[in-house]
Amino acid sequence: MADYRVTLRLGLGILLASLGCGSEDGVQTEGPSTATPPPATTTAGSASPVGVGVAGSAPTGAAGTGASVTAGTGSAMAGTGAPAPSPAAGTGAAVPPGPGTMPMPGGPTTTPTPDKGKPLAMDECGLKTNYDGDNYCIKPPPVAEGFQLHMGPTSYDNPEAKYILMPGQEVTSDFQAMSTNDKPIHFYYRQFRMRPGAHHNIITIASTAGRGFDQGRRIGTSNHLAEDSPAGGIIAPENEGVGIKMEPNTALNVNLHSINTTDKPQLRELWINFWYKDSAKVTDEVEEMFQTGSVTFAVQPHADVMLGPFKCTVAGEGRMLWFYGHRHANNKRFSAWRVRNGQRELFYEGLNWEEPLVLEYSSTVKNTVPDLAAGIEGGWSGILDLKAGDVLEWECHVVNKTDGVLRFTNNTFTGEMCIMDAELVGANCPTGGGGAVPMLPGGL
Repeated sequence: MADYRVTLRLGLGILLASLGCGSEDGVQTEGPSTATPPPATTTAGSASPVGVGVAGSAPTGAAGTGASVTAGTGSAMAGTGAPAPSPAAGTGAAVPPGPGTMPMPGGPTTTPTPDKGKPLAMDECGLKTNYDGDNYCIKPPPVAEGFQLHMGPTSYDNPEAKYILMPGQEVTSDFQAMSTNDKPIHFYYRQFRMRPGAHHNIITIASTAGRGFDQGRRIGTSNHLAEDSPAGGIIAPENEGVGIKMEPNTALNVNLHSINTTDKPQLRELWINFWYKDSAKVTDEVEEMFQTGSVTFAVQPHADVMLGPFKCTVAGEGRMLWFYGHRHANNKRFSAWRVRNGQRELFYEGLNWEEPLVLEYSSTVKNTVPDLAAGIEGGWSGILDLKAGDVLEWECHVVNKTDGVLRFTNNTFTGEMCIMDAELVGANCPTGGGGAVPMLPGGL
């Protein structure tokens, strides 16, 4: 999201369908389609659809071997409108954390994980298109070791309209695909890559527990153009048995939110690798946590307010694997605490909405100690254990820089959110529990 730092013209009629919040004029809707299965063989430089097949799966001759599937078309809504103010980096005036904030366990530190693991894979496909972000393309895993979920055009010379993002345009779309595993598998390590202009991607397993196609179990999300989870591929000793199950040929939904703040068209494209792990060694199934806080707030023009604190009560006993706070351009601070026996302990403090802080909690990670006065974000270090009856609290400091009312919408600069997103094992904060608001249809 680094390209958000330039002045923009953005649409006020942004997609709200994925939120179940109605629509604006200028809506486009596309029907679902089925992903094309990968061909048996292909050679470098072939014109097979992007992300489908093995070596040379991209139209321009991207090399590599492995299983890959291309997401089909889905629904989308977009709009254009008046200019918005230039974004802030989220470092303005902020209110201090609430009472009872505790120092970080594990001792003070301002250094990241000593062992950074493997570097981020980048620029593995040799793409040379007319669009920014060719270097984000990565090869799929070998067929026996994983698969790649790809969303993008079949031709870079003549891309389909749904993959083009015009200057000032903001759009959120759902794309459908099918996993390529032919037997039940587990995975944990994931690689996320997106071209510039992407705000987030959310990958869900479709139609679980009676929910709609785009409201299934979340199996991956990222707000960064390039991110690995866990970072560097480092699996902490206590997480060796952690995994996420996927049945054969599973229907998947890709929710992609994009905004173009540049003066030229951008291409909407992503590559996500899922790496298998030995199911016989999986002892802890990963659970998602997605809490919206409030979807009914209305922040008046130029108001300085606090959303929250919102609360949910933990069920079960286990630990949190990672956490990040999802918010938009008028957010100054996102803070989250674990409350146990009246003791309130800060485990996350994020100050930069553009590049939202993602924290992992394990025996191999030392996170930066946050210092609000100095504008330093950070959080808990080490294993973040959770017990039944613990309460998770979170809040967002919002300063409305616009002349309009901020509501819970996908609009990056004219809407806001205060969502906590995490993966856990053994414990969870059930959706709607402890006074939290249930998730709306369609992801973010």
